[in-house]
Amino acid sequence: MEKRQARKILKEIRANVTYRAEKEDRICAAALSLARDFSKIFVYVSMGTEVSTRGIITALLEEKEIYVPYTLADNSMHAVRPHLPMDFVVCGMGNVKSDNNIYYDGQADLIITPLLGFDSNCNRLGYGAGCYDRYFEKYPNGIKAGLAFSEQQCEISLESSDFPLDMIITPDGIIRRNNG
Repeated sequence: MEKRQARKILKEIRANVTYRAEKEDRICAAALSLARDFSKIFVYVSMGTEVSTRGIITALLEEKEIYVPYTLADNSMHAVRPHLPMDFVVCGMGNVKSDNNIYYDGQADLIITPLLGFDSNCNRLGYGAGCYDRYFEKYPNGIKAGLAFSEQQCEISLESSDFPLDMIITPDGIIRRNNG
């Protein structure tokens, strides 16, 4: 199946996940447990039917250096500190209000990413703009973790520009990439 068709189907699957709140609570708890071991955390601000990151961001803002994506019209993505108090209102390109849009040009220890689909080896199907893949190429050393519902697991056809994640956090547990 081509990626465009797969994205359409996976968006519908994600929109129709049952017991969403309970599953998001389990994903959030696992992500927070993982985040304890890191100091600089880059995390997406959820939109639409993505796994909600509101609880994760809110819980970590007081004790960790939190960065969120700021995407420009050319689909380049940068890390910025969110403006506090964070209101979670997203505007064009999925951006939130940040502190003067000053980009953090360093490596986050943990990068939490959205996705539409994933496979058992932590390959990720994103939205197709390549924002996260280019970000991973620029900052390759952080642990890359995707948040997903188990229903989003599927077969992924890879391209040379695709970066696998290190793990996928689902309501059923953490799937880790086989590095061998």
